[in-house]
Amino acid sequence: MSTITNKLLPIFHREGIGVSMILILLFLFLSVSSPYFLTAENLSNLLLQSVFILIVAFGTMFVLTMGGIDLSVGSILGLCGGVSGWLMVHGTNMWLAILAGLALGTLIGLFNGIIITRLRISPFLATFAMLYIARGLLFLLTSKEPIRNFASQEFKFIAQGYVLGIPSPVWIALIIFLLCYFLFSFTKFGRFVVAVGSNKEAAHLSGISTNNINIRVYALSGLLAAASGIMLTSRLTSVQPLMGTNYELDAISAAVIGGTSMFGGKGSVVGVAVGSTILALISNGLDLLSVNQFYRLIITGLIILIAVGAERMTSSRAD
Repeated sequence: MSTITNKLLPIFHREGIGVSMILILLFLFLSVSSPYFLTAENLSNLLLQSVFILIVAFGTMFVLTMGGIDLSVGSILGLCGGVSGWLMVHGTNMWLAILAGLALGTLIGLFNGIIITRLRISPFLATFAMLYIARGLLFLLTSKEPIRNFASQEFKFIAQGYVLGIPSPVWIALIIFLLCYFLFSFTKFGRFVVAVGSNKEAAHLSGISTNNINIRVYALSGLLAAASGIMLTSRLTSVQPLMGTNYELDAISAAVIGGTSMFGGKGSVVGVAVGSTILALISNGLDLLSVNQFYRLIITGLIILIAVGAERMTSSRAD
């Protein structure tokens, strides 16, 4: 019990101090600036806004911590959600369609990991190519037209239902958060991911199968992207050809804002949750304040820079 406590304490005392301050300041600013911010409807929408990026960002955090990068997650999200929707349109059982989507995402992630490790193609180029391949397959699947009229009430409940007054996607995200936190903080796999990202050569010499870790991490990233895609399909009750576009950039932003290093060796599941919430707060706040579209990207970029800078400063002082 004391071991678990010792591992949990850093969450509150050392991890994410700077970025948590930015989150609190944003929350307070929006609470004062808009009378609609603290309404139950808006807070529910805020949670929903963060969920889909959050799940993708968990996988991205593992990849970045290992020292890699995955630019294909947005397209994997769209393709896997599309495949599940397409299968249901053609009469496939909902659960089988969902399993097929999850399996496809995992297989694409496995393929990414294999070509990176076996063919020694850089993660950037390999996943960048997969971004186009998966997006192209989704365009073929949809024939450039949305897929509709497949969502049963049971399927809609995945992303539109409520459990104990809380949106069901939030519960799903919480379960995934707990699983990812356990996997990253309390298993050999999590320790090996950090070791490979810190020093790949040293990890190899210590007996860690670095190729195996790479493949498993990319498979996990593909699985989580697929899960988010299926949830988004349930939310939209349709499959759009451009569904998931730019999610890879948002996922990387959420992970980096939360303290994950782009150079490997450092990651935080809790930080990813905070980073995703900050991105959702920015988007939600700009909508509530009716900020001109021309200024939105500038403001978003500046807040991300401030959040990352604050996190780096507090982390360096803690070290």
